[in-house]
Parts: sequence; C-alpha cells; structure tokens
Amino acid sequence: MRNNLYSTKSALEIKDLDSENRKVVVYLAKFDNIDSDNDMFVKGAFSKSIQERGPESTSNRKIAFLRHHNWEMPIGKFLELKEDENGLYAVGQLGRSTLGEDAFKDYEDGIIREHSIGFQYIGDKTRWMEDSTKEEGGYYQLGEVKLFEGSAVTFGANEMTNVVDVIKSENKNEIIERISNDLHIVIKALSNGKGTDERLYELEMKAKFLSSQLTLLAQAEPFVKHSVDLFEPEPVDFSWKAVFEVLETKQTYADYPDQAKKNARKGLELNEAVNNKCATAVGKTRANQIAKGEGLSLDTIKRTYSYLSRAEVYYDAEDTTACGTISYLLWGGKAMKSYCESKLKELNEL
Repeated sequence: MRNNLYSTKSALEIKDLDSENRKVVVYLAKFDNIDSDNDMFVKGAFSKSIQERGPESTSNRKIAFLRHHNWEMPIGKFLELKEDENGLYAVGQLGRSTLGEDAFKDYEDGIIREHSIGFQYIGDKTRWMEDSTKEEGGYYQLGEVKLFEGSAVTFGANEMTNVVDVIKSENKNEIIERISNDLHIVIKALSNGKGTDERLYELEMKAKFLSSQLTLLAQAEPFVKHSVDLFEPEPVDFSWKAVFEVLETKQTYADYPDQAKKNARKGLELNEAVNNKCATAVGKTRANQIAKGEGLSLDTIKRTYSYLSRAEVYYDAEDTTACGTISYLLWGGKAMKSYCESKLKELNEL
C-alpha cells in the first residue's frame, strides 16, 4: 500500500507562454490516466492542498514552483492552481532571480516542455482498483494527495525510455525523429550562449544524453535514417562537432592578460592539492578555458565578471586551502575581473 510516501510524477507539455508578462500556463497532472507507476489521479485529488496552500490561501508555505524538485531552486510562484476536467491546471509567473531567468530562457527556447509534481500519498485516500485488463491486475486510484510543489524539468521521464524499448517499439522512427528535433533545439539554445554557466552546462549534458541515445539507436538500427546527420555514430563517444561548429561562429575574445591565465592555472593546482573539493564542473571548465587562453564569448565574459564580483569577498591570498580563494583563482582572479570590467565597458555592456 502506498502510504505516506513522497513521490514525483511527470506531467504534460506547456499550454501557453506569455513572454511579456513572464507567465506560463501548464497542466501539472492529468486525471483518469494510469501512469507507469500504476497510479491514477481522479478529480478532487488536489482540491484540499489547493485550498490549504494554494496561491489564494493564507498559508505562508504555499505550493512551490521549483526546478527539478529542488527546494533550493525556486523559479517563481504559482498565480493560479485549479482542477478542471483535464487535470491540475496551473499559471506560474517566473521570477527575476538567476534561476528564474534561466528557466524563462529555457521556456522561450523550447527546452522546458514538461513538468512534474512532488506529492505525498495519503493511505486512506488511495484505493486498489481491480482491473483484469491490466497486467498487474488493477491500479491505484488516488482520491487525495498532499501536493507540495510543481516543477519544471529539463529531462522529462519519457526521455529516459530505455533504448531497447525504443527499438522494439512500433513507433521507433517517430521517437528517433523526436529525439533528433530535441537535439536541434538544444544545439540552437547552446549557440545563443544565453543564461548562466549552470544553464549552459545542463544544456550540454542534455545534448550529450540525446546524442548518445541516437548513437545507440544508429548502432542497433543501421538502416534507420534520422534528421541529425552532424553526429556520426562512434563506438565509445559521440562527436561534439555540430555543437562546436555552431558555437565557433560566435564572436569571442582572448585578449585577457597573462596574469589571469596564471591565476587559473594556480587555482587548478590548489584545487588538486585539496582533492578537487573546491571546483564545480563549471568552475573547472572555466579555469581550463582561461588557462589555455581560449576565446570567451560576450555572455561568458558577463558571467565571469558577475561571478568574480560576487566571489571577491571570499578571496584570501593568505589562505590557499580555502575554497573561496581557490574558486576565485579558478575564474582568473582579480586580473580577470579587471579585464572583464574593461571589456564590457568597451563594448557598452556595462
């Protein structure tokens, strides 16, 4: 019996996006649909939660609008939550925080198209319904759940479908085409270079995942033709040629001072000395770029300046084991901050 379990469920695609007012209209859940967990929400399942913690309630712990079910990643707030004949209808407004801005860009670029809810089962409101047409002999009918949050997700549950299942599917060509189209969307978003490093890193990971899916499918189905010809199947890894070709068409700047490169190399050395505990994947990537003197796009320079401006307070030249010091050096330190500030002023971006 499902009792007092916290769970998540993937939901439907977005219904509408109002870019001017930063509002998104979605269905967070669908009624009378048996999902892969053998659960079925019925109308009324969310009504008590909406009444107690919905946008119009007096509660100070309202149903949250998150990213990836992470309570440290709020991206806005729900302006409206209600049940209609189809499911749980929601109108969300994206905030102007960094996380909200990243989510807004992902909505505009078509990266976010699915949502998910975080909820708790209620034992006496969960009924086992016998149904001989189902392989399991029935399903769970959820008459009421405790809804905590609705999340925008970059990776929808259907993207995690096993490649073997896709190969066996009668609709495999349609699935391959959908993966190909999704990959084109991600590459286009990457080429724009907008948003934080975290957003771009996530896009890279999604591109890598989608490309690996296509590679596996191409190896298993050598005669299947799909629309992404830029990626050639490889035994171990896939080629990033398509992404790099697009990214390299953007204006980049590599005239930052040698001291910035030295700082980045020192940061890498110090981070290695503390067992790599101070560098995020983004920080290490940025350090390697600067250390090698690679060209940086205008958006990357903006992000670097923003980060160094915030992180400067944690830098202590006398403490080379502190993560604040190491992270600051990884991004090029004071020399890189001065360069970024000067470059942005030169380009009328500051």
